[in-house]
Amino acid sequence: MEPKLSDIVGPNLRALFVGINPGLRSAALGHNFAGKGNHFWRLLFAARLVDRPISFAEERQLLEYGLGITNVCARPSRAASELTRAEFAAGARALERKVRRLGPRTVVLVGLTIYQQMFGRHAEKGPGAKPQTLGGAPIFVVSNPSGLNASFPGFESKLVWYRALAEWLDASDA
Repeated sequence: MEPKLSDIVGPNLRALFVGINPGLRSAALGHNFAGKGNHFWRLLFAARLVDRPISFAEERQLLEYGLGITNVCARPSRAASELTRAEFAAGARALERKVRRLGPRTVVLVGLTIYQQMFGRHAEKGPGAKPQTLGGAPIFVVSNPSGLNASFPGFESKLVWYRALAEWLDASDA
């Protein structure tokens, strides 16, 4: 039986971050975004989405900030490309049901790949707010925080989009 990460979710979140699926290290450690080169936790703090540094081992504390985490697919893999189309499609349907049930104010897709797989290869390019909704919630796309993300290779190039998300959430809350 493969290890499964727990969702970090609750009703009416400010933002629900959605990854494609857990990496092998995250699954082995039992925590989301736990890869050695993954900048997710540092990006949240640097973008002021949280007011103090939080490590992957403290992931449940995200709920105090109205933030949550889930994945499209639960199966861990070395690379998201190992997922089948059928797995992704089933995961996307389950995600939509989850979003409808939980009612987050925003769904944050972590990486352009998720967005393009859900809405087509010709979907609007680049990170940022998107015209589509998922389960009735607006969508915002941030760059994948992995150190292997060649499109956004460094911390600063990713941080731009996490700061844009923070500003967008603040404007949405107003």
